[in-house]
Amino acid sequence: MDHTFRSLLRATTPRSLAALARDALGLFCGITLLWENYITFELSSGPSMYPTINPRGDYLLTLKNYKHGRGIEVGDVVRFHHPYFLGLHGGKRVLGLPGDFVSREDPLDSETGRRGEMIRVPEGHVYVVGDNLPWSRDSRTFGPLPMGLINGKIVAKVTPPFGVQWIENTLKPADDIMG
Repeated sequence: MDHTFRSLLRATTPRSLAALARDALGLFCGITLLWENYITFELSSGPSMYPTINPRGDYLLTLKNYKHGRGIEVGDVVRFHHPYFLGLHGGKRVLGLPGDFVSREDPLDSETGRRGEMIRVPEGHVYVVGDNLPWSRDSRTFGPLPMGLINGKIVAKVTPPFGVQWIENTLKPADDIMG
């Protein structure tokens, strides 16, 4: 084996080493471009999106071409810079788009019988909530989220050893449910 490695080293020319270095640099630049501008792959944390996303152990695939809320629809799960905790990212489901009316609390509080306060989502904002409402700090806490803080749409989760699962939009328009 040592003899084979030495013969390989002798056969390697400075020209082939330069080509190898150029190819490696091109691959590195391509992956960096992809990572910085198109996708993010990171570990989930926190219970706010359970059962859609496990509190620990799911790797989330985020597409960045939805940055600043471009192409986001009600029911999508977005990744965003947290408005209160600098340096942290959040992931929540979009409940309302600009101009939509949403309830800040449960639509009807069963304990008091009171109706929840309705607000209109301002232009340039979305209303986001976690799927696990009791454990979620979301628009009910910090108000409508500026679309400029959205840095992508979470489209899939990878849960070892089960594989890839696409994140579904579980909110359907009323006419889809009725018809």
